[in-house]
Amino acid sequence: MPIYEDIARDLLEAIHRGQYPIGGLIPTELELAARYDVSRQTVRAAMRRLTELGAVSRRKGSGTRVETRERPQESFQQTLGSLSDLVELAAATDRDIRRIETVVMDRQAARRFGCQPGSRWLRIPYVRASTKPKSSPLAWVNVYVEESYADAVSDIRKDRRLVCDMIADSYGVIASEVHQTVAATVIPTEYAKALGAEAGSPALEVIRRYLDSHGRLFEISESIHPAGRYVVTSVLKRVGNQATADGRPARSPGKTKSRS
Repeated sequence: MPIYEDIARDLLEAIHRGQYPIGGLIPTELELAARYDVSRQTVRAAMRRLTELGAVSRRKGSGTRVETRERPQESFQQTLGSLSDLVELAAATDRDIRRIETVVMDRQAARRFGCQPGSRWLRIPYVRASTKPKSSPLAWVNVYVEESYADAVSDIRKDRRLVCDMIADSYGVIASEVHQTVAATVIPTEYAKALGAEAGSPALEVIRRYLDSHGRLFEISESIHPAGRYVVTSVLKRVGNQATADGRPARSPGKTKSRS
């Protein structure tokens, strides 16, 4: 289990015991980071998990407030497996911001990203690179932030956090779901030099769509990774009826009728 899940579980138990009363504040990120001997990024991931479960609410400048002592109905598990990986990626890499501009989504872009034609977004193109010296750039990234949240990323040139974390801290809007699409592509000519790759060479395209608890899209990221510089790993688990050794669905045990 990731460290942030352990921290979230521990805090959830403390809330259930009444250590942190409803309406009260839990310790700050700095205090929790010192208590658990972890980074603030890890603490933020734990806070995001508690927010997803409805145990706390967060508002910039107001702290993290306890909303309920009831245990969540869902099983306590990592529902956004890749999100913690994104936090670690952000902490271990730098963003070379190229520009910041407002764009209007045309019909083609709207179909591609699943947003409304004519909607206005803040577009932030950048090169993501490892902090290790002499490392090749990892990706060209285009981040789109829904215009009403644009001021949340005003310090993005200095802030290494995930954009969704910046929006969460400023507006209390949490990424309840992240829809990810991975596809094979080629390096576009306009990105080739910045990535140190040949135009038209194989690449991996990753599009992530960030939705809040109401299913509203508020952030989009499009990443182009040259071949061999990024790996996407998934774990598939069987749910429902387990198959028998010969591949047929297992039968549920039931009563048998006897004939006389």
